Amino acid sequence: MIKKFYNREKECFDFLKLLHKEMDYVVIGGYAVSSYGFPRFSVDLDIVISENEESKYQKLIIDMDFVLGIEKVDLNYSGKFKRYEKGLLSIDLLINSVQSRQTGYSYPFSYIFKNSKIREVSGWDPSLRAKIRVPDKEMLIALKIHSMRMADKRDIIMLCFEKPDTDKISDHLKNCPKDKISKNIDELFIDIKKQSFKDSLKGVYSINDNIFNRVIKNCLSAMQKVKEIYNSKKT
Repeated sequence: MIKKFYNREKECFDFLKLLHKEMDYVVIGGYAVSSYGFPRFSVDLDIVISENEESKYQKLIIDMDFVLGIEKVDLNYSGKFKRYEKGLLSIDLLINSVQSRQTGYSYPFSYIFKNSKIREVSGWDPSLRAKIRVPDKEMLIALKIHSMRMADKRDIIMLCFEKPDTDKISDHLKNCPKDKISKNIDELFIDIKKQSFKDSLKGVYSINDNIFNRVIKNCLSAMQKVKEIYNSKKT
């Protein structure tokens, strides 16, 4: 079973290593979060690209024996989404933008790329490593505030191991629907108090009580400040 997990994760890293620094892309999702210090197992790659680069990435993906599974055009934002699959692995290409179903807001690729950097990511197996372009921590937190699924809540908390810049997060959210963003943050405040959430966070990230207490404290403080700053801004 462990070997199967390793092989699946290794295939993801084999693809990540094909993404050299001269290419225009940004990896979001689990692997981006892992680059900030706490790896979590994932067999999904989420990559934001420009439409002009689509054929280049499509060739890389197909050359690794992935096949097109889902293709969608979002007429609201003129953005495209394609999923390529290989067994239990998937590569999602978010073309031109990242769009939130929950809030209806869209960040263009150019904005995310401008707020990104090259970082090293390691896998659940520490022997697996790659240098990839990921969003700045504050940009990544903002993206996850829009989604606020259970995995996003856990990721936001772990991204607060080192205190984030709350002004930057708020700035990324300044044009977003205030009522929906505030609702999502309040939802995080509720779930963070639940024992089931604590068990889930510690299980996914394999952290001890000291780390858990630190990330929870930092997250609560940061999200409260974000909400205060965000709500004080004129819309």
